[in-house]
Amino acid sequence: MFTDMLKRNKAVVGFDLGNDYAQISYCRADQSMPDTMSLVMGEEQYNIPTVLCRRRRNDTADAWSVGTEALKDVSDKAGVLVEDLVLLAKNNVSVKLEDEDFSADALLAVFIRKTLAILSIYVKSEDIEAIAFTMRDMNAQLMEAVKKAVETAGIKNARLYFFSHEDCFFQYMIHQPQEMWIHDVLLYDYRGDGIKSYLLQMNRKTNPVACFIETNLFPEMKPIDLTQKTEAAKSAFYRQLDAELLEIAKEQCGANNITSVFLLGDYFSREWCKEALRYLCRERRVFQGNNLFSKGACYGAREKVYASTLSTSYVYLSDEKLRANIGITCDRGQEEIYFPILNAGTNWYDAKREFDVILTKNNTFILNIAPVDGSKTRLAKISLEGLKVRGNKTNRVGLRFFMEDSQAVQIEITDKGFGEFFPSTGRIWKECLPLEVIS
Repeated sequence: MFTDMLKRNKAVVGFDLGNDYAQISYCRADQSMPDTMSLVMGEEQYNIPTVLCRRRRNDTADAWSVGTEALKDVSDKAGVLVEDLVLLAKNNVSVKLEDEDFSADALLAVFIRKTLAILSIYVKSEDIEAIAFTMRDMNAQLMEAVKKAVETAGIKNARLYFFSHEDCFFQYMIHQPQEMWIHDVLLYDYRGDGIKSYLLQMNRKTNPVACFIETNLFPEMKPIDLTQKTEAAKSAFYRQLDAELLEIAKEQCGANNITSVFLLGDYFSREWCKEALRYLCRERRVFQGNNLFSKGACYGAREKVYASTLSTSYVYLSDEKLRANIGITCDRGQEEIYFPILNAGTNWYDAKREFDVILTKNNTFILNIAPVDGSKTRLAKISLEGLKVRGNKTNRVGLRFFMEDSQAVQIEITDKGFGEFFPSTGRIWKECLPLEVIS
């Protein structure tokens, strides 16, 4: 698969979709690391304001503008501004603009379609193998809106994935030189609601290495508008902000062995966080930027398209993820083989698998449940009550594994019969494996 992707020089895309701004990174098959789309060629203008402008009716112009162009149109009184596109889609709220109603899905679709059109300067839509969207907080409603938006954008045949910011932080780090994550890694993401910290830790005694991320939100670090403040008031506020960040850093670094620190967001500035930076830089590597999540989504998409040894060596576990490998032992000729079904580290909304099996001995099959925390592998016996096994390899059943939430794995087994000689009975068996049993 990767060889074919390389021949055609296909690309994967990481789309960080925030309520304030969005970023897009991309990586072709022949690239070792992703690039981030800039709004101005040759400059690092990565942030695309997540806004739309509904332009005044004009037959010669596009009805919508996005990002910085939208802000300029509103400033020129050329249209009406639409903000909070992600929140609107997450809550399924419609908007009325000049006596016309627009659904949240439709507005988000316009934004995604037009931003992906900007990406076409760098990557043609037909070259996109996969797109991974990452959002700070997402739900099923928002993910469904994004799926519809990608369809309307005309991105055909591209696989679609969703990652949390934690997923992207993990993916970004394991693709960096190992000296950057010999021990724990700390990330501070500074946005309008304050600073959110991400602490990445690894249990190197497990195989694969189990990785965990602890998050904390510090709303006391919320930035304020200082445009009307005096220089003295600004200096006093920044000194207080610096002192608060220093205390947060001392508490987190003092309790953990931190190798690297990442500062994300334009709110960070050397002009104010002097003491905090001086402390963080002691025996630690400190990096500043704002495109880590979109690049992490890009790495994650590439691992989905073509898994490297990193995917089998490291697994990120959270409350939203499966914490065990689930498989089945079956016969192939004269030998038994292990057939993997669901992999540890998979988000519950991505955990799904369908396949058929032939029952040869009895109406039961055994699932192997191997937790990645190093505890002992367990077995789960599934019995298909009332199904008579003929013993001549003519009992075919379909197995469907899926998760409706993060709490349990659902199993649906269907009798498929065996051609005209042994038609299906139409029977369906359902089983539920609670997550606490297999985690």
